[in-house]
Amino acid sequence: MRLHHLEITAFGPFAGTVAVDLDALADGGLFLLCGPTGAGKSSVLDAICFALYGAVPGERNGARHLRSDQAAPEVAPRVVLEATLSGRRFRFSRSPAWERPKKRGEGLTTQQATVLVEERVDGAWSHLTGRIDDAGHLVGRLVGLTLTQFCQVVLLPQGEFQRFLRAGGDDRQKLLQSIFRTGRFGDVERWLAEHRRVLRQESLALQRPIAEAVNRISEAAGVPLPAEVRFDDPAGGVGADDLAAWAGAAEADAAELSVAAEAALAPAVATAAAAAQALRAAEELEAARRRRQQLAARHDALLARAPEVDAQRRRVEEARRAAPVLGLVITRDRAADAVRAADAALAAGLRRLGPVAAETAGTLVLTLDDVVDPLVQAALDEPAVRAALADARARCERCTDAVGRQAELTELEAASSRASAELAELDRRGAELDEAERTLPAQIGRVRSALRADSAAVEAHRAAEHRRAAAAAALAAAERVEKLAGVLAQAEVELAAAREETQTRREHWLDLRERRLDGMAAEIALDLAVGDACPVCGSCDHPHPAAVGADAPDAAAERTARRAVDDAEALQQARVDAVRAAAENLARAREAAQGTDVAGWRTVVADLDAMLAALTEQVDGLAAREAELALLEARQQALADDRRALAERTAALTAERQQHAVRSGELARVVGRVRAVEGQEPAAALAALTTTTERWEQVLVARIDLDRAEVHLAETQEVALTEAKEHGFDDLDAVTSAGLPHAELATLEQQLRRHDEEVATTREQLADPLLVAAASAAPVDLGALRTAAEETARTASELRTRHDMAARRRDRLRALVADLRGALAAWAPVRARHDVADRVATLASGRSADNRVRLGLAAYVVSWRLGQVVAAANQRLAPMTATRYSLEQEAGALRLLVRDEWSGELRDPATLSGGETFLVSLALALGLADVVAGESAADGEGSDLETLFVDEGFGSLDAETLDDVMDTLDELREGGRVVGVVSHVSELRTRIPTQLQVAPSRSGSRLSIVHADG
Repeated sequence: MRLHHLEITAFGPFAGTVAVDLDALADGGLFLLCGPTGAGKSSVLDAICFALYGAVPGERNGARHLRSDQAAPEVAPRVVLEATLSGRRFRFSRSPAWERPKKRGEGLTTQQATVLVEERVDGAWSHLTGRIDDAGHLVGRLVGLTLTQFCQVVLLPQGEFQRFLRAGGDDRQKLLQSIFRTGRFGDVERWLAEHRRVLRQESLALQRPIAEAVNRISEAAGVPLPAEVRFDDPAGGVGADDLAAWAGAAEADAAELSVAAEAALAPAVATAAAAAQALRAAEELEAARRRRQQLAARHDALLARAPEVDAQRRRVEEARRAAPVLGLVITRDRAADAVRAADAALAAGLRRLGPVAAETAGTLVLTLDDVVDPLVQAALDEPAVRAALADARARCERCTDAVGRQAELTELEAASSRASAELAELDRRGAELDEAERTLPAQIGRVRSALRADSAAVEAHRAAEHRRAAAAAALAAAERVEKLAGVLAQAEVELAAAREETQTRREHWLDLRERRLDGMAAEIALDLAVGDACPVCGSCDHPHPAAVGADAPDAAAERTARRAVDDAEALQQARVDAVRAAAENLARAREAAQGTDVAGWRTVVADLDAMLAALTEQVDGLAAREAELALLEARQQALADDRRALAERTAALTAERQQHAVRSGELARVVGRVRAVEGQEPAAALAALTTTTERWEQVLVARIDLDRAEVHLAETQEVALTEAKEHGFDDLDAVTSAGLPHAELATLEQQLRRHDEEVATTREQLADPLLVAAASAAPVDLGALRTAAEETARTASELRTRHDMAARRRDRLRALVADLRGALAAWAPVRARHDVADRVATLASGRSADNRVRLGLAAYVVSWRLGQVVAAANQRLAPMTATRYSLEQEAGALRLLVRDEWSGELRDPATLSGGETFLVSLALALGLADVVAGESAADGEGSDLETLFVDEGFGSLDAETLDDVMDTLDELREGGRVVGVVSHVSELRTRIPTQLQVAPSRSGSRLSIVHADG
């Protein structure tokens, strides 16, 4: 890392902008940063650190107040640093968060911290990122140091390395852990402890099924547990082989008991089976004897019902002969019911017609004792009914027409009355028009004479209105100026946001591009084929092609990111156009406002409004007279229009009255004829005739239904009688008596079949040889046989129970032993892993007997790192103290001691003088820097540290010691480093000719490069 140029604005004691050409300071390899106390020497180092990491060293970073108190309120704090990192030239521009004046109104608002990182490519600065986190990652990767490491290795801030020398073991360990990032070893310690804990829990969990299996085996076999067995220790209290042997012995004992029980069971089961068989045979013989007695009794009872069964057979035979005719009889009866229903419907229709039906039939009365006269019913056959219906329909049509004509006549009479009233109103309106036409011309003449007298006032009013409109337009333009100023400010804010988004997307694209270039070998490897030449090296062998990383971007991802950049740039250009348009609109509005603000134009408009009010009082009378003249002229025209409309309407009403009179006469004649024929008003006649028509229609339907039903009845009567005679019946009544319902007939037939089947079955069963033999066999003693069977069964059951218990115990023990062996097999590898984890975790924690230094892993690594630092520091300390002093590390600890070779004693650093403390501390700091730089180079990260600053402490050295220190610094310079010494000691100004001087003032500190040698 080499620093080239530094620019500081409103930062720390620097109120304005100061710039330093660090390349000019680095020409000699050694320069002095000097100035009075408080001038800002350390602030220069703070600015370098802030430009790279966004923070300052030590406790000053906690203050969070980096802006110069002497800077103007509107000046933004800013640090710009150009540096070469890992062979690449960068420019870092950072601004801390600060309180700036509000753009609108009073007070302050917080401006957030910003960063801009650019890289010098082909002679031009190229934007890399504007994100604070991305900038931090970039610096960390390129420098290879964290902020804490950078402050310890490069800046060596005043007082920090002396505190490190005198710090206690815990503080020194924390610092070394931060610098060397040894926290991962503490993580390893914790992981090992956690891994041991997890394996312990897993081992104990796997012992639970072992314990359950052992307890169940002990319970099932009735044997005690092994005395030494334990299940609360991950390692267990007894070996797996011992537990397996114990369980196997229990299983073998159970198997022997099962075999013995099975041998005793077989003869007992055979004896019980023979006794049971003898009992079953005797019980079957007794059951057969009782069964034959029951069948004989049932057979006799069936034979006794023979006369009853014969009578049922004869009834079923008659019902079977009547069944084919019975359906025809039912059809005849339904036809008769239909005739009666149709006759009743016809009689009801005739009763509703009343005298009309009697008149049509040519009789005096219709009914006799509420029964329709048969003569009337006979006279009104179908043709007569149809004729009466046609006559009623014709009369309905004539009455319907008359009713319509009567309604039209009523409407015509009402229209004639309205026309007469309207003609009277038109006559009255005509008289009014005559009077208005006589007086109106004189009124119009008077108004026109008054209008000609006020033309001058009208012209003045028009000129004032024109001026007032121009002033109002200018006022609107002035108001737009204020509004457009806000629009322009908002457009500028949106433009800044668009630029930020463009920068963010460009950074993402460049990062993807860089990552793709880094993985280009893998991308090329994807296209390699066996036997093809590599496009890079030309070889046809590809033994180790590069592999694509899990998160390696491809060309599509890069194109997507590039498109996102293009979209952002298009949006940014749109925002630029919006700002330009807003600026142009603002310029036009300002031109229209003629350089006058809103208040000025409002005054002009108010003056013109007052002038217009005065002129309006003069013109008001003129406007009223103009309105009056317009009204009078419009009224004159309206009178003429009304006169024409009045004449036209009068003629139309007269013609309409004449037409109404002619049509009314025609309608009255037609209605009179209908009224004379029907003897009543057409509407009443229509209602009565409508009802009569409907009733005649009902009578016609009933007449047709009755005729059809009588014909159907005669036909069915003849067919049924013929069929009855063919089946041996004299008349239809005999058929009805012999017939049975289908369900009843089926029931009788089923009863007969069941009787015949039962007689045959009982006869067949009585002939069974077994029943015949049982009837002649000698009786047996069932009680004795049953007792013998029960005794032998009880003995066999007891033996079977013993056998089953032994078999279940054997099977259960077999399953439990298998479970135990499975649980032991599952536990064994976990137990082995726990043993290893326990030994390693105990060793890493420092509590193992094998750990001779008794240090944990993290503490051991820190102690080893401290040993490296001490060795490197002693190489620097020896020439500075003429080999008098050297640092030693207390064995197995982080304590530092100083060996005095003159006295041969080990001294505590607290006993050193100020100068001695500075020398030892400087050597320790340089040794630490050497170790960290070597670590960074070994890891392949970061860059060579070509710049080093040493801050203060030289004032405590005598001349000779100062020479030794300067020699050491010269050695650093000769190694290619640039060393900056920060001090206010005057003697150093003569020793170091190249100087960067800091000069304080009321307006802020200033920087200048001075060459003391001329």
